[in-house]
Amino acid sequence: MDSNILKINSSYLYHLGKFLEPAFGKNSHWLLCWRATLHGWDVDKQFHRRCDGKRDTVTIIKKGKYVFGGYTDIPWDPSSGRWGFTRKAFIFSISNKEELDPFVSEVRRPGDAIYRVPGYGPVFGSDIFIVNNANSNSRSYANLGYAYPAPAAVQDRYTILAGTLLFLPDEVEVFYLDPTQ
Repeated sequence: MDSNILKINSSYLYHLGKFLEPAFGKNSHWLLCWRATLHGWDVDKQFHRRCDGKRDTVTIIKKGKYVFGGYTDIPWDPSSGRWGFTRKAFIFSISNKEELDPFVSEVRRPGDAIYRVPGYGPVFGSDIFIVNNANSNSRSYANLGYAYPAPAAVQDRYTILAGTLLFLPDEVEVFYLDPTQ
């Protein structure tokens, strides 16, 4: 996975690989779908145009020193309905405010696994929400505990992922599983 976010620290790629390994093995190949700082922060012109219809996607978000995101096996295409149902989605934290070890939170409300509508970027439940032009407003949020449970060790589910509830991401990347593998 050619992630600018994960290149920051070699352990980041290792941990994400461990989270994905049970479903895809050690040698899965992921292709870049959207990188906000490269392609642009307009989610309709970039995220949806580039990523809709792609299955098996990993979203990686960086806010300051915090790295988190999510995986879904169903496509982001808004024409498939607002809420996407899957039991296979999860969100993850690689580096978080409470300095907990990297963790995964599997979806507990599969009917609310992802939210896919025009005008919004990747949304996992109501737990991770990336808005349009997220680099220029503080409307994106990370609110662990709605569709994805907070691990027992988490002290503050509103700040664990991004450091604050509302945030401006430094980067958002979305990768999809290489369909030729």
